[in-house]
Amino acid sequence: MTEKLYDLNSYVTEFTCKVISVYSDEKYTYVETDRTAFFPEGGGQTSDRGFLGGAYVENVQLEGGKILHYIKNDVENVKKLTPGAEVTGKIDFKKRFSDMQQHSGEHIFSGIVHSLFGFDNVGFHLGTDFVTIDTSGELSSEDICKAESLVNEVIWKNLEIKAYYPSQAELKTLSYRSKKEIDEALRIVEIPGVDVCACCAPHVKRTGEIGSFRVVKSERHRGGTRLYVLCGERNMLDAREKLLQNYLVSNLLVTKETETFRMVQKLKEERTALALEVSALKRELSSLKSENVESAARIVLLSDTDDMGCARELADKLSEKAADFAAVLFGENNSRYVIISKTDFNLGALCKELNRTFSGRGGGRGGIVQGSLLSPDGTEKFLKEFQL
Repeated sequence: MTEKLYDLNSYVTEFTCKVISVYSDEKYTYVETDRTAFFPEGGGQTSDRGFLGGAYVENVQLEGGKILHYIKNDVENVKKLTPGAEVTGKIDFKKRFSDMQQHSGEHIFSGIVHSLFGFDNVGFHLGTDFVTIDTSGELSSEDICKAESLVNEVIWKNLEIKAYYPSQAELKTLSYRSKKEIDEALRIVEIPGVDVCACCAPHVKRTGEIGSFRVVKSERHRGGTRLYVLCGERNMLDAREKLLQNYLVSNLLVTKETETFRMVQKLKEERTALALEVSALKRELSSLKSENVESAARIVLLSDTDDMGCARELADKLSEKAADFAAVLFGENNSRYVIISKTDFNLGALCKELNRTFSGRGGGRGGIVQGSLLSPDGTEKFLKEFQL
């Protein structure tokens, strides 16, 4: 069995080992070693990355009790990884440390939520953008703020985080959280006075190394709450970008950074009112246009509207003056259409040929068809000259 160096010291970045076995498929070479500092994917956390014998390791998995390092077949130095070879491994510690910050922060939050509200952590995923935590019950905004504040207080206290394998006797008296049944030796991660949890992943040594904790957003999820959280450097970079965006918006709006929401809300309300006013004016203009159109067998009108409702209303009024049909072409480059007939004209056949000729999509029934065209040039002429 491979010796798990990350269990003994989560800060080991470089190590030597012996290759035990190697096999390949069409994409990867899978390497097992007698010892490794690479943490395999598990417990909601992605695996470490780095180099083994100079070959890049992009994934590590625990399969059938074996820790396998995934290396692409075309990676340089992969052929040097042969059974019995002594090699050096080096993990990407920037990723490892970030993962440890996120995971340790999650433990503190989950422990506090459990003690305050009695809810369990029923889901955890450490992704590249966010960490998600799923709780077994719903948390209010006030609950989340309270827990978030307490997590940061624990971080500031710089408490020691202990990771150990308790004896069977110790386990009988130990109260701990666990998201699933564990058959193998149980590893406990303990933050004194805050949380005791079964966990296989590396963690920081002290809570102060987490840096900070923030709940970015939350949503209802399967009878509980899903929270998106960030810790440490990820939290800092995310907050920095959002503060910059808010600063730029406040400059555009010529308002204080603390007033951007109120100002944007005001602008949105004004925009909605203007949109309603413009829509009413467009309908009035459409009505005037229809009044000035003379009766004809076929009426084809180009309109500057981009609203389907307005175009349909105009086509409906024009159809009263058309022996065959009335068509309104509108939208960008007149690429959208609505055609209405108050007679027995075969609009289905017209629509089918229109779509075929101009690479369009659309259809309808009951005397009306509508759709859009990918190549609308020549549509007006086509409609006027179309023969069944």
